[in-house]
Amino acid sequence: MLNPLGKKAKNKADDAEAPARRRPRSVERRIREQEKQLTDQTAAQRRKRRAARDVYSAVGFDLMYKDGICQVEEGLFSQTIAFDDISYQSAREESQQAIFSGWCQLFDYFGAETCVQLTVTNTPIPASEIGRMKFFEEGAPETAEYAREYNRILNDKMREGVSNLVRERYLTFSTLAPDVDAAVPKLARMRSDAVQTLNKIRSSARPLSGEERLRAIHSQLRPGKPFSFSWDAVGATRGLTAKDLVCPMSLDFKPEGSGTCYRSEGVWCQVLSLHRFGSELSDRCLAEIIDLPIPLNVTLHVQAMDKAKAVAYVKKRLAWMDKEIIDEQMGAVKKGYDFQILPSELKYSKEEAEDLLDHLQNKNQRLFVYTGLVFTYAATREELDDQVMQIVSTARRNSIECDTLDYRQREGMNSILPLGHNHVQVCRMMTTAQVAIQMPFATQELAQEGGGYYGQNKQSSNLVLCNRKRLASPMGFVAGKPGSGKSFSVKREIENTILAYPDDEVIILDPAGEYAPVVEGNGGECIRFAPDSGTHLNPFDLSDVAHQSTAAQMAFKIDAFLALSSATMAEGSQGLPEADKSIISRCVELAYSECADEGRLPLLGDFHRILSEQPEREARDIALRYERYVKGALSFFNHESNVTFEKRVTNVDFKDLSENMRAFGIVAVLETVRNRMYYNFERGVTTWLYIDEVQSLFGHPAVITYFSKFWAEGRKFNLVCTGITQNSVYMLEHEEARNMVLNSDFILLHKQSPLDRKAWVDLLDLSAQEAGYIDESIRAGEGLLVAGGARIPIKDDFPKGALYDLFNTKPEEIAAMKKASEFAARARERKGPAAHATLAERCARLARESGGAWRGTATELANALGMAGANPSKLSKDVAACGLESAGASMRREARGKRTTIVISAKA
Repeated sequence: MLNPLGKKAKNKADDAEAPARRRPRSVERRIREQEKQLTDQTAAQRRKRRAARDVYSAVGFDLMYKDGICQVEEGLFSQTIAFDDISYQSAREESQQAIFSGWCQLFDYFGAETCVQLTVTNTPIPASEIGRMKFFEEGAPETAEYAREYNRILNDKMREGVSNLVRERYLTFSTLAPDVDAAVPKLARMRSDAVQTLNKIRSSARPLSGEERLRAIHSQLRPGKPFSFSWDAVGATRGLTAKDLVCPMSLDFKPEGSGTCYRSEGVWCQVLSLHRFGSELSDRCLAEIIDLPIPLNVTLHVQAMDKAKAVAYVKKRLAWMDKEIIDEQMGAVKKGYDFQILPSELKYSKEEAEDLLDHLQNKNQRLFVYTGLVFTYAATREELDDQVMQIVSTARRNSIECDTLDYRQREGMNSILPLGHNHVQVCRMMTTAQVAIQMPFATQELAQEGGGYYGQNKQSSNLVLCNRKRLASPMGFVAGKPGSGKSFSVKREIENTILAYPDDEVIILDPAGEYAPVVEGNGGECIRFAPDSGTHLNPFDLSDVAHQSTAAQMAFKIDAFLALSSATMAEGSQGLPEADKSIISRCVELAYSECADEGRLPLLGDFHRILSEQPEREARDIALRYERYVKGALSFFNHESNVTFEKRVTNVDFKDLSENMRAFGIVAVLETVRNRMYYNFERGVTTWLYIDEVQSLFGHPAVITYFSKFWAEGRKFNLVCTGITQNSVYMLEHEEARNMVLNSDFILLHKQSPLDRKAWVDLLDLSAQEAGYIDESIRAGEGLLVAGGARIPIKDDFPKGALYDLFNTKPEEIAAMKKASEFAARARERKGPAAHATLAERCARLARESGGAWRGTATELANALGMAGANPSKLSKDVAACGLESAGASMRREARGKRTTIVISAKA
């Protein structure tokens, strides 16, 4: 007989040894348990949401953190990244295949323990904003009238847009974790890998902050309602959570007794499911639904199955099909039928399952649990039904069956929110390729915040707004045949820059003298280089880089003079010999050294003299090439500089220089611009540089080297440089030019000749469709805009008015304008001095009524004279020329900061 105490002690000893004897769980078992845990835990939470009796509990998330991590349910956390559209639909086939491959990699990355949600939303711009948006502020008096006209034009064009929708793309991934601290590293790893994969297909991605995620959720929960949120409004002391500020006031899931839709604060909403697909899916199947000009949310939930589990799942289904086939054959034999005749559905299902097994085992495909949803909303039930019919018919055209989620709208509402949690148990199995073929990239739009106007999308007529400062490399090129709208586009962008960035400086190198109207019209300055101009520029000037070290200044100047010397050579295409480079470097340093002793900067004449004194024969040859720039009519580079960039817009006119002289002049001015660029960088000011006929800088190797270095260096110092050309083939013959184009994120192409078009197609890898946007069949103003990863076909029918007159370059219209102006001048002459006298007398009377002197801006003067709407800059010039002295008054201008004040004084 055993002692009970001894037995009890033995049991305790056995219990103590049990953990040591317990075998560790295998990796496969732990994975199965993790999947089971994810499924069971989310199912329990879904049931609670479905049974909730208040709005707060029914909405499918708990907490939102400032960094964008959301606690969806207890133990389930998610994060969302937004990614940009790319030119997939119009890309050539090889590019599409590369994008498809990258898209497959994105889905294959996420494991079975992760839920992934893809969301594409079309959110209408509020009706109150359409036609009333302010694109440009009315800043300086000389540009205020242009800003008003530009705003009016863009609002008119905005009304022409097909949809006026804002399209966003989100990728949300969720994972299990005991708390948020444990979830952060897991989500960070997934986010980093997803962003890198998207960047490979040229889709820029970024994580959403907490406020941005709440805005996205709010737009779906409370469609059409304004979003007002502040983290200061939430917290324990306030008694509110972030969820309180995005939840709707009411949700009715049986409006008027219907279970097919629901109402959120009076707005009719409906969620549809994509549940049956054809045997062949096109990469346009999802894009055509997204392209519908209606409020929309297309959501795809995918969760990967473990590879071994997926293979076992398919084999099990095949086994059941084999059993059904055997049963069918046995029944056929008993009834005397041919046993080889099988039901078509069963035969097709067997073939499909065998094909699926082959993809899983031999073609590196994965199996996903897939749920597709489409959400739309409208103000009335009739509008909602119309929109649903558009969605259903579009889906059917693409071999997709779309059904309503009857009496499951609550689950549908929570599933379309970008939270990474699927509440709808309507799913099917899909391989990686079947999921990835549902491309979310539809008609590409470009509407960057703070961007300038570049035309309208040729496909949707929506505004194309590009902010070059947001591009990775804002440098760019504009190319097109004469008469293609190239110069008009550049002038339009210059006006965009002047109005959008009032602190930035704009410098234009103008070989044809055609940019003066837009510069003078905006209060800028035109500098003309010609034998009779009196304009001087010293290439040795260092005034704007005095803060830099002597060694850095010297290195820059030596590069510049190598380029200048190359530009003087008749046989410049051969480049400078090494001996010439050494001599030039030595003489530049000697010029600075000798003149420093005299307390001044060297001139070109000093450089020429020092060259002549050198013992080498090559030095005398170089001096001979410089002689015409030192003596005679072309010696305006042999004086102290009287060129300044005090005005924020400056045009440098080379029209009166010969072709050989022009390259020398452009390089000399570029060196001055580079000095100004460094100076502006220190002040936090961006420098915008426009170089027309940029192909002229690719004729001399030393000039090419200088310019390519200038181009690469400028991006680091807030320089936004634009090269303009009508001779693309000549420019793109040079490897440096091709590299500059490939390293630039902004390219605007208008109509191209066949040779030029072929050069751009080869360099940019344009598809046949994209090449059609720049062929000779298009109208002036149309073309293709390449901005980062976006490729947008554009059109522009700019209305006539004051801005059109500034931008216009059509010779016949300019001639007509000059003729009309001359006719008006003759009419004034026939009337005699009375017309001017009237303006003079009104100004004098205004001064006397103001106590002897009137003071204000040009715009205020126009209002005071009862001439509101007149061009302020032109009125200021007219007042100065109207003969105030004869009316007993005088006028002067006073500069106060950035404002220019006009003072009209009455004589005692």
